[in-house]
Amino acid sequence: MTQKPVRTPPAADAAKAFEELRHEISLQRTAIQGLTSAKEKLPDYLPTLRDIAARLGAIEEDIKSIDGKPAMQLTPRTIAMEIHEALMSYRADDAKSIGEARDTLTRTFGRVEGMIKQRRSTDEQDWWVTWAATGGLLFGLFLALIGVAVLN
Repeated sequence: MTQKPVRTPPAADAAKAFEELRHEISLQRTAIQGLTSAKEKLPDYLPTLRDIAARLGAIEEDIKSIDGKPAMQLTPRTIAMEIHEALMSYRADDAKSIGEARDTLTRTFGRVEGMIKQRRSTDEQDWWVTWAATGGLLFGLFLALIGVAVLN
């Protein structure tokens, strides 16, 4: 069997509702006052934020000046190509220097060889002159002996 809910008089319900509403509004007012006082206690970050903004501006200027440098336009590929071109240029210079050194060395060896041949021919000439003088001396002595022997 079902029971019917007990009905309270409407005036008591309204008074109770107004009392609950008053209590909720009081809680909200206390919360709002707490937020306001908490907001007043917050530190002022405006100078710090201005300082950060100024530093970021300076950093942006530095980055812009760095971006304008020619080295920042280089890519690994362009660097590799420039290195290759420089190496080819240096190799050509090295090949030229080596060729010049080889030619100089060849000329120097030719001169040294000529000096050696000249010295050899001078030595040979000295040898022939020495033997010719010795032979002439011996032949002169031989003739002198024959002359002495014939006159005696």
